[in-house]
Amino acid sequence: MKKLLKKYIFDPPEEGKVQFVRSLVVGAVATVADMLVLILCKELFGLKEHTVLAATIAFIFGLITNYLLSTFWAFRGLNTKSRAAEFTVFAVISIIGLVLNNLIIMLFEKGLGPHRTFGSWLPEDKYYIIGKIVATVVVFVWNFGMRKILLYSKKKK
Repeated sequence: MKKLLKKYIFDPPEEGKVQFVRSLVVGAVATVADMLVLILCKELFGLKEHTVLAATIAFIFGLITNYLLSTFWAFRGLNTKSRAAEFTVFAVISIIGLVLNNLIIMLFEKGLGPHRTFGSWLPEDKYYIIGKIVATVVVFVWNFGMRKILLYSKKKK
């Protein structure tokens, strides 16, 4: 057990399955940050009618959390040689993720919500939350796959 914890928490993440597990943890932490900021923006900070703006602000908080944890823990030691190049690719991947995120949220809020697709148990104005959950899964798969391929694959000797 101690060896397994050391491998998944402390050792450099050289195996794909270790990177994947760490990415799940990073994604969970970033998702909590993202979701909290989204709900705060919509429910407390006056952006109730501005879902895309609220989702974008929240996504940026999640992105910063994700970048820092991915770079220094989930994929530690496998980064590109240039932090500027790394961040640029990370940002492009993330911007595509943001577009996917916002499209999925809007599909749920504007497409499914008005039709009460999930019945009366979910108020129409809360469909954005279900959309965010679906978007989180889709964007996680996108981000992990593209970051693994473009940024954090182990260099061949």
